[in-house]
Amino acid sequence: MAYVCSHCGKKLKSLEKFVRCTYCGNRILIKERPNLAKEVSTD
Repeated sequence: MAYVCSHCGKKLKSLEKFVRCTYCGNRILIKERPNLAKEVSTD
């Protein structure tokens, strides 16, 4: 699962023991979501 750092914007592929950006040390990471559009019927 991929994560994005909220401070520097770098992508992290996996987390190690600590939830921390390996580039800047920020502890706020955002889980990357796939760009899938959901289709909903309005019947």
